[in-house]
Order: sequence, then structure tokens, then C-alpha cells
Amino acid sequence: MDLLQLKYFQVVARLEHMTRASEELHISQPSLSKMISRLEKHLGVPLFDRHGKQIRLNRFGQAFLKRVERVFSELEEGQQELADLTGLERGQVFLAAATGRLLPELLSAFLKRHPHVNVKLLQGSTQECQNLLERGEVDLAITHPLIQEERIQSVSLLTENMFLAVPPDHRLANADKVSLSEAATETFIGLTKTYELTETTTNMCLQAGFTPNFAFECNDAEVILRMVNNGLGVALIPEHWWTYNQHWWTQSPEKREAQAPVYLPIVDHYSKRVVGLSWVKARYLTMAARELRDFTISYFEEMNKDSM
Repeated sequence: MDLLQLKYFQVVARLEHMTRASEELHISQPSLSKMISRLEKHLGVPLFDRHGKQIRLNRFGQAFLKRVERVFSELEEGQQELADLTGLERGQVFLAAATGRLLPELLSAFLKRHPHVNVKLLQGSTQECQNLLERGEVDLAITHPLIQEERIQSVSLLTENMFLAVPPDHRLANADKVSLSEAATETFIGLTKTYELTETTTNMCLQAGFTPNFAFECNDAEVILRMVNNGLGVALIPEHWWTYNQHWWTQSPEKREAQAPVYLPIVDHYSKRVVGLSWVKARYLTMAARELRDFTISYFEEMNKDSM
């Protein structure tokens, strides 16, 4: 008895028709019949009742089929387990992200632990990330706001405050904190409209009672903050921009002696954004993808503890 015999038996048992089974298995009907007969001879019992050209799985065949299906199920799980083990060592994870500035430190920490995992990163809007996730083109997605869809599991990674960045000599520069409505008449500098953060900041301003006047738009955070510093306008920025750029500004040789933009906390309750991680509930995740998912959740849990 070998696996090929068992596979042939499984197909014949499912179809209960030798001709259709031989066509599906791409072998001749006489060869298939001989193989089934040899299997029955080996087992010592008939597996099918035969009435002319008609065959029906009998009680022996039904009992044996359950065992055969269990064998193939175990083999498939074994193959998946081996694929997982090699996947963690040499596997790929496809990650979509609507925010890029949170990723370098996260991925660097993950790859130090799993240096042989290859992370493929795709960036786009939250809707684009959701589409990639639903089509199975990525394993995980980091977005803001969270993806709210029944088929998708989403967890919050980070709830961060938004800040108002103003030039050093701005009228609000000496304030400890501000209400966003105080910037209603200001010229704003922001990311281009293709970025999710642009919609977030616009909605915040609308909740504060005004439509922001965007005089400048670009796709580079450092350029935005340099423009703010040069007095060309103000900008709404997430907390991690402030942390990162504060460090960059003090460490950059050409800026070390210069004044930096002033970052003002915003008191309004809606001046926050939520960043989340999502995956499709029913889709199988490889070990490498599960490792990145669990590592990401733990990474941000630790980050949130440190910030308290």
C-alpha cells in the first residue's frame, strides 16, 4: 500500500465512478481499476459494491475513507508546519502601510531578531492598504484610522496626539498649549492630498470650526517643518514627527545652532489619531507573518508604556 493508491482510492470514493475518476487522475480506466483491486486485495475486504458498471462505496470503504482523509490531512498540516519553519528562516512577509515614519525603528528591531525574514513593504492610503489586504496581496497592514470591516481583524497600536508646529517667532510660540481654533486664520503647510494625514488634519480643523487654508503641499515631512521654521506657515503634525524631528534637528550639524519650529500641544479632545494593525481573519498567516504581527503589537505596547 502506498500514498498513490490511497490518493486514487480517495478520488474514486468521492466520485463513485471509474471513468470520471480516471479522467480526473489522468490515467487509463483499466489501470485505475487494477490499482483499486490490488488495494482491496491488500486490505482483505472489498471497498466498493459493484453492480455492472455502477460502483458504490460500501461500509468497509466508508470506514477506510475516514482514515485515508485523516492521513492526507495530517500530511498537509505537516507540510504547512515545515513551510512555516523554513518560512521563519527564509520567508517573506508582505506589509502595507499608510504611514511610513513609524516603520524604520519597528522593522529594524524585528529584523535584528529575525535577520533572514524578508519584509516587503508597500505604501499607500488606508483604502489602498485595505484593498491589498482583501485581495490577499499583503499579509498585514498598518493604517490610520483603523480598518473597520467585518472580515478584517484590527487592533489599535498607537493613539497619538497632534501638535501645532509654528515658527520660532510666531505669535503663539510662547504658549504652553493651544486650541486649534486659535490657528483658524493661519496659512497651513501640509502633505499632498494623496496622504491619509491630510484628511485627518482637515477633519480636525473642520471640527474646530474652520476650513484650513493650505498654501503649500508637499510629500516630505522635513521640507514641511523647514518651511514652518522659515515662517511660511504652520502645520499639524503627529506626535512621533515631533519626537523624531526634535532629535534630528538637534543632531543635524547644520541645524544644531539654529532655532527649531515650536511644537504646541493641542487641547481639543479630537486632536488625536489612531494607528492600527490589520489582517484578514479567515486567511492563513505564515509563521513569519504571525511573528511580525505579534512583534508589532508587543513593540507598540512597550512604546506606549515608556511614554506614560
